Amino acid sequence: MDFFSRKSPRIPWIDFAVALTIAFLIGCSNGSQISLLSEPAEAVAPSAVPPAGLEPYGLDGELNESEIKALLYLQFPQSYEAISERFGFPAYRDSTADYYKLPNSRWVAIYYSGYTATGYRFSDSGD
Repeated sequence: MDFFSRKSPRIPWIDFAVALTIAFLIGCSNGSQISLLSEPAEAVAPSAVPPAGLEPYGLDGELNESEIKALLYLQFPQSYEAISERFGFPAYRDSTADYYKLPNSRWVAIYYSGYTATGYRFSDSGD
């Protein structure tokens, strides 16, 4: 059997996604839903800079170089306890993230879902 005569495996979720899209497009009785598909969209990631108006949370809240390196190698998800034991209290915190100051005056946000850290993001010069 050569490469071209083999049948490719079916992927059920792709079939479902195609069927759902077709059903959506057929179900559009007016053009407003279809026009939504043609409008440009921008993916917006949450900012790693603490939102204005947050009260300071920790006394220090800054990561040093070795802590930054540890964060880069950390596997997620992590427990809140593991993060706070390793990095201490953040400079700021809200309902979804802990914000730590970096030596270069930028920020890193560690994001949470409940008591589970799900990932992190560094601020950039545009934040």
